Amino acid sequence: MATIDSMNKDTTRLSDGPDWTFDLLDVYLAEIDRVAKLYRLDTYPHQIEVITSEQMMDAYSSVGMPINYPHWSFGKKFIETERLYKHGQQGLAYEIVINSNPCIAYLMEENTITMQALVMAHACYGHNSFFKNNYLFRSWTDASSIVDYLIFARKYITECEERYGVDEVERLLDSCHALMNYGVDRYKRPQKISLQEEKARQKSREEYLQSQVNMLWRTLPKREEEKTVAEARRYPSEHKKTCSILWRKMRHCWNHGSVKSCVLCVR
Repeated sequence: MATIDSMNKDTTRLSDGPDWTFDLLDVYLAEIDRVAKLYRLDTYPHQIEVITSEQMMDAYSSVGMPINYPHWSFGKKFIETERLYKHGQQGLAYEIVINSNPCIAYLMEENTITMQALVMAHACYGHNSFFKNNYLFRSWTDASSIVDYLIFARKYITECEERYGVDEVERLLDSCHALMNYGVDRYKRPQKISLQEEKARQKSREEYLQSQVNMLWRTLPKREEEKTVAEARRYPSEHKKTCSILWRKMRHCWNHGSVKSCVLCVR
């Protein structure tokens, strides 16, 4: 098997100046592809797009997706990102990669040629090879249909707005977006315990921590426990899942096919 050193004997040093051209990107990409084959990386075909800072901020607002359905929150996110970027309070990514087939990589046009080479190797081959060969990704995601589904979701939301009205669809999407960053705990929560049991557990934890210190501290007498006037609840009761509460409120309309499909479009 050939090594990198043996492959580099007949190669010419590439330009590492700050400026880049599309022809130079092709040369770098060919060299990166050669090294990737040396390591036997199995990747999807890649699609490279060079974008401006404004286009990158637009990608930020749509969670990196190239296509999305219309919603006011995306515009709000764009304005927030633009304001922070113009005031120097936030930088932008060198690249964004989409785990699709083909693998789509967005590169910032402000990058130097060295940075472009790094992000092409990182996104087009590193990320690409990882998610293509990750068994969890392959089990739950069809990389070849990601972009097609985004197109379907955008078209479906637009059709629902025409059929049921913009306000109705917007209210539903607002509810979905309010929950989209929260997960659902499928495990059974422990039962509530009394204040006495919680105090006993706390005392047991404190005694365990005390046993971990050195012998000098073990010789100190234990402090007498302070007596409380009333057994006030110091620990709040566990709240029910927010998702479950809202889900019950929406259950009466969940059987409507359009509502269910709209919810599934939110990612």
